[in-house]
Amino acid sequence: MRLNTIGDVRTELGRLYREARAQKIESQDASRLANMLSILGRLIEGSDLEERLDRLEQLQQKEAAQWSAHH
Repeated sequence: MRLNTIGDVRTELGRLYREARAQKIESQDASRLANMLSILGRLIEGSDLEERLDRLEQLQQKEAAQWSAHH
């Protein structure tokens, strides 16, 4: 399973939950895996936010350069 997006992590957490409820996986193991998925989710969120901020800063710099070229 790919875990590249928050949606991927959410899907995996749901699968993990269902397996733990069905006793296909030990609850202690499920808890450990859920913790790792939670950390991964936060890392993905931080990375996504950083990328969005970088794009906004680049756009702002481009617009500022265009404005100063016309004034």
